[in-house]
Amino acid sequence: MAFDLTEIMEKLKAIEGFAAKVTETKRLADQLAENFANMKLQINKTINDSFTEVADQIDTLRKNMEQMETVQPSSSPPAAEPAPTPAAEPEPAPAPTPEPEPAPTPAAEPAPAPAAEPVAEAIPEPPKEGDDQLDFLLQQKDRLKAALTDLRFDYMRGYIPEEEYKTKEAELDSQLEDLDRQIAALK
Repeated sequence: MAFDLTEIMEKLKAIEGFAAKVTETKRLADQLAENFANMKLQINKTINDSFTEVADQIDTLRKNMEQMETVQPSSSPPAAEPAPTPAAEPEPAPAPTPEPEPAPTPAAEPAPAPAAEPVAEAIPEPPKEGDDQLDFLLQQKDRLKAALTDLRFDYMRGYIPEEEYKTKEAELDSQLEDLDRQIAALK
């Protein structure tokens, strides 16, 4: 039995070269996996940051709108408040206070005279009631849409679980469909 050591040595060198390539390939695959995981984390962080920024902007918008709504009703009472302020000043002189009070009552007396005319206007009033009902339904529809948007953002923020989100979303969608049918019937 003759052993050819040179042939065995060549085969061993080939095996060692193959093992080195396997080791290098494994190292490159590990680096690639690590880079991919880092990219995935960065992408998720960017997306979450963007959603948070959008949600914050919507919250700021909602707060601004609420402030605007409170300013509109409060703008009327301040106009009414200055009128009582002068009325409060004349209180030491009771005579001027009773004079403005009778003035509104005569203004209320002429109102019944035109009330006879609204009998003719009573015919157009039912469409106004329909319009009022239509306006009311449109306002409800806007509120439902806003609630649906809020629900979606709450879900995106992770405030509510998916099952609850799906249930509430389906409920709001069905309410919107009902309102759409009612609105279509009024139009």
